[in-house]
Amino acid sequence: MSDAPTTVEYAVETVQPVVESTGSVWGYVIGGIAVVALIGYFGFKKLNKPAFIIKQMRRRNQKEMKKQGIESAEAMVDLDLLLDAVEEYATEKQMSGTQMVQLLAPMNDKSKIKSATDLYNSMAYIAKSIDNVSLAKSLQGKGKQARSSSALMAGLLKRAGV
Repeated sequence: MSDAPTTVEYAVETVQPVVESTGSVWGYVIGGIAVVALIGYFGFKKLNKPAFIIKQMRRRNQKEMKKQGIESAEAMVDLDLLLDAVEEYATEKQMSGTQMVQLLAPMNDKSKIKSATDLYNSMAYIAKSIDNVSLAKSLQGKGKQARSSSALMAGLLKRAGV
């Protein structure tokens, strides 16, 4: 009537010798953990490079600008110039990605950047800190010319395609 007990007994008889012949599983577990740790270490070393971090920043900025509908804004072009200069400086000084991010810290301070003028001033500060005086002067000049950042003005500029 019941085929299940004989099937289970047969499965136990078949599986038990296989398990006993394979030995301890702990070697495989420790080996797997070691492989994952090595992959993580080398992955971190590869990803902690200035070029990779700059590429990621550009991708995120481009995505945000597309979301707002202003892909070709002059500020985006200026930011790209600054990122190129920072990447070149970090590569020249053999900085890690973490050290390079510290150079860009003034742009991440939301309490200080409330307008386009503040953004350009922080970009000029970064350019000065990497000894790129010509870029710093250019950004400072554009910071003085920055328009008002009111919601109405931003809407008008967006419609105008500026």
